[in-house]
Amino acid sequence: MAVATGSRDLDDPALKKLVNVMGRDRAATVVADTMRRAGLTSLSTPDDRYRFACALMTRGGICEAIGRAIKIQAILHGAKEL
Repeated sequence: MAVATGSRDLDDPALKKLVNVMGRDRAATVVADTMRRAGLTSLSTPDDRYRFACALMTRGGICEAIGRAIKIQAILHGAKEL
């Protein structure tokens, strides 16, 4: 998955959580900013998803809650805690 700027990119299972809560437009903005903060260009591995989730959690509020869910999913898929 490339940096989520297009609607197709937001179909990624980890990112659907954000889309379901925020809608596509707001989720695309949050994802792009979070990817940049985490230094990621894709979410192709569980470790990428883990790093994304940790960066998302720093935003607080609902982003933190969604980030925790993504983090647990990444761990279950084999991510190593950093």
